[in-house]
Amino acid sequence: MSKKADLLSDINEEDQENQTLVFKVFGYGSLLWKVNFNYSSRDHGHIKGFQRKFWQNNKTHRGTEGKPGRVAIIHKAEEKTLSGVMFTIKGASDIEDAKQILDTRETVLGGYISIQTTFYDEYGVQSEVTVFTATPDNDLYVGQICDHPHDDVEHIATQVVGAQGRAGTNAEYVIKLADYVRTHFPNEDDEHLFLLEKKVTEKLSNRSRTVQINYEQLNGINHMIFDFLKVSTNVRCSYYYCFVMLFIVKNV
Repeated sequence: MSKKADLLSDINEEDQENQTLVFKVFGYGSLLWKVNFNYSSRDHGHIKGFQRKFWQNNKTHRGTEGKPGRVAIIHKAEEKTLSGVMFTIKGASDIEDAKQILDTRETVLGGYISIQTTFYDEYGVQSEVTVFTATPDNDLYVGQICDHPHDDVEHIATQVVGAQGRAGTNAEYVIKLADYVRTHFPNEDDEHLFLLEKKVTEKLSNRSRTVQINYEQLNGINHMIFDFLKVSTNVRCSYYYCFVMLFIVKNV
């Protein structure tokens, strides 16, 4: 065999070896709709013994140091299943890139660790997967801070609507996650997620109504001022205008 043939044979063997390298990661949060690495396939399914909880603060992707947001982790819960997506990455190059991206996204910026568990696809086929989650050992972990679960979700929702990070608003994160789960996993009974989505949308709606009311009040006062100016052009009018504007600044 020629040297060229030997070289081509070595390259083919290396390519085949690379293709047998497989890395599988399970996504249950923003990975469901926002993937920033190459993958060979994605499969819907679930893992067992966990449930999704918004018990982790975030100061980068969906919040800041001053106003941290909340993001999802998985919490151990017997006899519970959690739906999500398994991403399969093949080949040494893509695996290395994916691991580096996930390490920065989840561990460095998110405070997560990786664990191993079993994934069950829609046909019951099992695969070992890597999952990123958070534990009480990291500074960003919050856990449940209210005794009653509904009170806890109410507190989380208040935090969510006021937070925004480099990836967007925290409210967008919650709503997109709930929408994906509802659309692709219609049998998923995630009370924590769907109650949080409900509370967040209610608070956003109330905030929009408050802004609209304040705008209408300000617009009405502004029309009153200009109507008055049409009638009077003396010096007292200027004093009155200044007085009204001070009143607006303090009260509207």
